Amino acid sequence: MFLVDAYNLAYSTGKAVSFAEAYRMALEIANVLLRKNYRVIFVFDGRTDTPHPSYVKFSGEKRHGMTADEWIVEYVKRHTGDTIKLVTRDRSLADRAKHLHPNLYVLDPRDFLSFVERLSVSGKVYSGKEAVDTYDIQTTMLDEMEEFLSSLKRKKRRKRR
Repeated sequence: MFLVDAYNLAYSTGKAVSFAEAYRMALEIANVLLRKNYRVIFVFDGRTDTPHPSYVKFSGEKRHGMTADEWIVEYVKRHTGDTIKLVTRDRSLADRAKHLHPNLYVLDPRDFLSFVERLSVSGKVYSGKEAVDTYDIQTTMLDEMEEFLSSLKRKKRRKRR
């Protein structure tokens, strides 16, 4: 499960980003991840009355005045049994979430974007009869994800020293 601090991800691109651009970015990334059977939630500050996909959350819809960081912390508290990859550069948020969740990994937004880019160019999404012939492709993708998670664990260990 990827839990994404949506504005933090958008701002990590190095340019000023409007809500519309950040939202569009979330939809495009979700499209890639969901086609590859990954779970993802993008959390935005504020609220909206406009319908949106279930993988997009607005913190103010849960409680008036709630921030995206608070929404993320509450989510992490409630889902300690899941493995969560929190995408943020916000050190304060990352530290609070790691303190609450034993299976939480923090991903730098640039690393996350690179991962999504690799997924998006890895080719067609297969289903049905075609899936039988894609075992090698699926195995390669799983190996890449394991390698990616291992590199995160190594980074985490180095930071602790």
